[in-house]
Amino acid sequence: MSRRFFDPQPFQAGHAAELGPQASHHIGKVLRMRPGDPLTLFNGEGGEWSATLEAVDKKTVTVLPHTFVDIDRTAPRPVTLGVPLIKGDRMDFAIQKAVEIGAAAIRVLESERTEVRLKGDRENKKLEHWRQVVISACEQCGLNRPPVVDGVMPLNTFMEQARGLKLIAHPGERALDAGAVRDATNIALLTGPEGGFSDDELAAARQAGFHGFALGERVLRAETAPVALLASLWTLMA
Repeated sequence: MSRRFFDPQPFQAGHAAELGPQASHHIGKVLRMRPGDPLTLFNGEGGEWSATLEAVDKKTVTVLPHTFVDIDRTAPRPVTLGVPLIKGDRMDFAIQKAVEIGAAAIRVLESERTEVRLKGDRENKKLEHWRQVVISACEQCGLNRPPVVDGVMPLNTFMEQARGLKLIAHPGERALDAGAVRDATNIALLTGPEGGFSDDELAAARQAGFHGFALGERVLRAETAPVALLASLWTLMA
């Protein structure tokens, strides 16, 4: 299987294209690929292109797209994941694995017990970094429509905007209702911060129509919960 690269431009069969700086740097400087090497391109609009590396310059690379394949590898149901901010690289891990497992959208949240607060330029830099994490995960897992990652929003806003089957993970709750998951056309999945949700947040979630559930009696880390819960959803949808 050829290596995959994202570049947000339209491609045409038989028309050479110069890739942007990120893809060019990765191909030319990091991987040191050579003209003639096969690769796969996607631009986030659906599907992918088989292509050949035509030229490698100091700062840019040129590729020649050949054949378009209309495949996206999306999950069987769109799931919007709401995950509170987590310290350091653990947030990257949660986002990366959520993309690989199949989240359609990721909302980064502030809750009462969120350990990190982001504002202004710091938030903008983090958002750009997370979007690059998403792209890298798509390149690795084969997803051709990168999930949307929004800027940090309050937990209550996520609850108000959630649509479809609304689920909130909390230790001590009952197991997932497999029938409800299979019948849902859209799912909003809310996982907690380190320290869990406050009583007021749990009450607000129930009032907003969220159904509590748990995976057994164990308490998962904030970055582990989204991965385990998304995987359990796909198992029930199969």
